Amino acid sequence: MQHKETRLHKNLLKNQQRGFTILELVVVIIIISILGLFAIDRVFALRIAAEQAAVKQLVGTLKSALGLEVARLALSGNMAGVAKLDKSNPMHLLSQAPNNYLGENDSSDLINNTGVWYFDEKQKALVYNVTYKEYFKTSLEGVPRIRYRVKLVYDDQNKNKRFDARYDSIAGLDLFPIEKYSWNVNEAVIARE
Repeated sequence: MQHKETRLHKNLLKNQQRGFTILELVVVIIIISILGLFAIDRVFALRIAAEQAAVKQLVGTLKSALGLEVARLALSGNMAGVAKLDKSNPMHLLSQAPNNYLGENDSSDLINNTGVWYFDEKQKALVYNVTYKEYFKTSLEGVPRIRYRVKLVYDDQNKNKRFDARYDSIAGLDLFPIEKYSWNVNEAVIARE
């Protein structure tokens, strides 16, 4: 009798250890899906933030290169050389241009590639074509882009709003955005939810 009870007990345990029920599998799949959506949202927002940081980093590097060039020219007594850098291509000051720099463009055709830099000869502007344009705002029409220009900074002694080497003293060079722009990483997270 005891032998039959043991065999019956083993059969009951086997039946109970078959695996997950369909309900348990569905709950696990739903939980994994929800966690995956949160992870995708964060990764997408991080990609936009990474692009924004890369642009800021390169602009900072270019501003430093401009500052170093001003110091070099000032030490050699060539302040006229500083004035000649107004509206120039700041990429020439780098020992090595970034991999996504396409060079100078003198045609009226816009470069449509995203995530690239180029210098527009006609506009005298350094241009970056934005990759994640959905969360980028600018007043420019067409390809979403940021345009920067090298500007001579000087003390306008004669108040004529243009540099005059005889009267105005040079303070340095600046790289500034020609148009206002903004990225909204928070919108990227909200829009995906």
